[in-house]
Amino acid sequence: MNALIQTINDFKLPDGKFALWWIGQNGFILKTAWGICYFDPYLSDYAERITKGQANEHVRIKPTLMKPEEVTHADWVFCTHDHADHIDPDGIPLIAKASPQAQFVVPECARETMLNYGIDENRIHCLCGDDCLSFLDFDIHAIPAAHEAFDEDPEKGFPYQSFILHFDDHVLLHAGDTIPYPGQAQKVFEHKVQLALLPINGRDDFRKSLEFEGNFTCEEAVGFGLAIQADLCIPMHYDTFTLNTADVRDFERIATHRGLQHHIMEHGGMLLYPREES
Repeated sequence: MNALIQTINDFKLPDGKFALWWIGQNGFILKTAWGICYFDPYLSDYAERITKGQANEHVRIKPTLMKPEEVTHADWVFCTHDHADHIDPDGIPLIAKASPQAQFVVPECARETMLNYGIDENRIHCLCGDDCLSFLDFDIHAIPAAHEAFDEDPEKGFPYQSFILHFDDHVLLHAGDTIPYPGQAQKVFEHKVQLALLPINGRDDFRKSLEFEGNFTCEEAVGFGLAIQADLCIPMHYDTFTLNTADVRDFERIATHRGLQHHIMEHGGMLLYPREES
């Protein structure tokens, strides 16, 4: 069995806490008392393979920590939007096969993609944006995200979304891919988020010319974390592809200067929340 998966399976959660592992880019594994959840798992070389030799070649900085076919323990898989490093064309079908118990939560705009990957429609649960799904153990709210453009399909809703997970006595935000827009922070603030996962790779004309859609800069991510008054913020969407990353030390410097409570996760590292000092 994969070493990290074995570690997650064997880890005993203290009462009232949950554990989080960062697996690169926007990918996280959440272990709770009621199950194991994956967020935006990009576990293949799909993006690098299809761009090889092109100007926008997605060269990996760090290798994957597991193969998608090794993910046998997923109960829930949350994917914030239909880009290959979030809904992995090579990885998602293999995770679905390896974890037949897993349910998938995606934007309505991604329903057809999931069906085309051979995932049974009964396992697919969709959000349009500014709506919520309720299950036995948690509620998940969708907040529209602006991934450079603030797109909206008149029937299917917003293709890019931030997810807010309410479970037990905890509230976790996975911001997905987004840039700031008016009213965004207020929407999130109303949920009283405790732990916020925020992209920091930013945007610029060079990456736009290569059709990379942008995200929060480090400065914007810190400002957003302060605006929503999160207890703790964790940066993401860096150190995966050479052409589309950020220096996490910039985020750390700005966060420290502005008084934002933050934590920098190691690749494959774990955070236990609430932290002892909180």
